[in-house]
Amino acid sequence: HNTNVVPSSSRPYDVIVFGATGFTGRLAATYLSRRYSGTAVKYALSGRDAEKTKRVAEETNHHLYRHQSQQRCDVGKDQKTPHLPDVFVATTPEQMREVTAKAKVVLSFAGPFAKFGYDLTEACVATKTHYLDITGEPHFVRECVEKLHEKAKASRTCVVNCVGYDSIPWDLGSWAVAQSFKTDGLVCERAEAHKGKSKLGVSGGTIASAAGVIADNSMAELKKMGDPFYFVPELCRDGKRPLKKEIKEKWRLQSGPEFDQATQKFTKPSIMAGINSKVVARSYSLVRDEEKENACFAEDFSYGESDFCEDESKAIWGARGIKTFGYLFAIPPTRWLVRKTMLPAQGQGPSKDILENGYSNVYVVGHGRDKNDPSRKVEPRVAHFEFKDADPGYKGTAALAVEAALCLSLSDKAPGLRMGGCLTPSVALGEILIERLREAPNFSFSVSALKGKELKV
Repeated sequence: HNTNVVPSSSRPYDVIVFGATGFTGRLAATYLSRRYSGTAVKYALSGRDAEKTKRVAEETNHHLYRHQSQQRCDVGKDQKTPHLPDVFVATTPEQMREVTAKAKVVLSFAGPFAKFGYDLTEACVATKTHYLDITGEPHFVRECVEKLHEKAKASRTCVVNCVGYDSIPWDLGSWAVAQSFKTDGLVCERAEAHKGKSKLGVSGGTIASAAGVIADNSMAELKKMGDPFYFVPELCRDGKRPLKKEIKEKWRLQSGPEFDQATQKFTKPSIMAGINSKVVARSYSLVRDEEKENACFAEDFSYGESDFCEDESKAIWGARGIKTFGYLFAIPPTRWLVRKTMLPAQGQGPSKDILENGYSNVYVVGHGRDKNDPSRKVEPRVAHFEFKDADPGYKGTAALAVEAALCLSLSDKAPGLRMGGCLTPSVALGEILIERLREAPNFSFSVSALKGKELKV
């Protein structure tokens, strides 16, 4: 194999999708074919099985042929005929290095990531290929940070985990609302994220990943994962510069029903807060390290997360339901029973109705402070991330991840390109991603004053 690294600008593909035969990977291939086939975007697909991957390439292209044949009837015959994307198989570290060297960016849907992800990420760093994935597995992200951050930083290669529903809306929302305060000479001291009105499904792949996290780690490691700063090893309890106790205390996650004063809504704990809070904590740390006193996040910044409920009763019963499910999933026999009888199998996803008509509203309420006049009252602001006509965890995640990947392959202005390392979506992509999402069909994103903003519950 050729060990010389080809410069990114000379590589034949803007993005190669790994895990293209999985449920969400297939949706990403469909999104690429429908939105970018016939444009300047060059992409390929990769899977562990050549025949299955070729079939995905053909099936996603058939959708496009039907779509474009109608266009040709409407606007004449000058449309470009779509061609099948190239297909690669890469199951060994050597094959992964060979394939990743052909792309500017690799976008991976090949989970569980603790089992299949590290070799691919390592290959990307070795070939100076930007890497993104949709993992929600804390121990895998921690492994990337501990083993690959410095290497990736040295070559200005971006490793960006969690670019799906977990955790872009929460991470990007926290960063954007903090940036809006910075623009006005203020800092953000607190971000409170809330999932509002949503229609979404459950995937077997996500369940398999969650089960793997519990089954493959000791109780001691699972306890360590409970730290919101798990992705910032030096700020953890046993790290080189542990965070001040009074700041850490503010990051404690909601565990029961509560009434949120800023929004005047009842809330219950969020099952996604465990991963989202860790991503936001890493963003806070990276921004503070990079920008010091000019950072948009205050030194004592903290983050909280919950789900909106229609009334107090729903908040109480919702909190009890989450706690009960957690207990059942923690014990091997009941975990097996729940997966077997109540949840979809790996490779399965939500119904077609939810997939095509799903939606979600995520609100991140920011509380600001005047560094020069702490007594001054600063009105809260809110970032609103909306998924439209797409189940946020699957069709929405596929589209979101593709747009995130294209930020690094099509733009030279993404902030991560001058930094490198194991970054978060907001730190790596920032305003470039917001611009892409505003142009894409399934998203809207805004930052405004909280006062007068309609919050959908």
